[in-house]
Amino acid sequence: MLQGMHPKYVATPKDTVKALLKSGNRRRGGVPLRKTFVQQGSRTSPEPGPLASLVHNGDQRGLDTYLLLKAVASAPPFNSHRSAAVWARALRHTGVSADEQTVSRIWRRLEKLGLVTRSKHGRLANITLLNEDGSGEPYTLPATAGDTYLQLPVAYWRDENQWCSKLKLPAKAMLLVALSLPPPFLLPVEKAPEWYGISADTAQRGLASLQEHDVLKVARTPKRAPLAPKGFTYDSRYTLQGVFYSKWSGNDDN
Repeated sequence: MLQGMHPKYVATPKDTVKALLKSGNRRRGGVPLRKTFVQQGSRTSPEPGPLASLVHNGDQRGLDTYLLLKAVASAPPFNSHRSAAVWARALRHTGVSADEQTVSRIWRRLEKLGLVTRSKHGRLANITLLNEDGSGEPYTLPATAGDTYLQLPVAYWRDENQWCSKLKLPAKAMLLVALSLPPPFLLPVEKAPEWYGISADTAQRGLASLQEHDVLKVARTPKRAPLAPKGFTYDSRYTLQGVFYSKWSGNDDN
């Protein structure tokens, strides 16, 4: 019956994401995400967060699914029990292909990272958020707990530019990094492996993509560098633009 259904009666991936966001009361504003997902440790001794594993494994599906779940599971008990077919259709709005088996594998990978737990709700998978740091601790709203967090604008999914599908994994990762930092921020790409567990090459490609899409603006100022070939180098400081501007930085306590 479905195969013969006229397309105008069948929900599109965009329709599905819009409905999921509505179910999480995310029509506008931002989705809070603890900064420990991006970076842990102390100011003087930073350590990568779970984001590094997703990037290292090239797991764009996993990152897309996790971010969308964060938007959907917005109230206690911070869970969702939708059909895998619904999640698979929604993922196609983020620029990746997926089927029901793929969705099941994604949940397993996120569970292994300590970001979610899986149980059963009737015949459906019930997915519950855990703390963003991958510790396996129960999830609480970061503002309520007094934890530092960034906010991913709902416009990431709903803006006419369709950022969730336009940006690829390196750019998505560096967007989250950028949202975690107060503007204008300094980010030498050679420090990305130590600070975020992201290779310098991936960080460079991500930052370049964000600039190409006018999501990120860079201001370069020269500085004296006695050991540089020309005796000087540049500091590059970045500022997010448009819907990602700094007002979505959430709690700015670093």
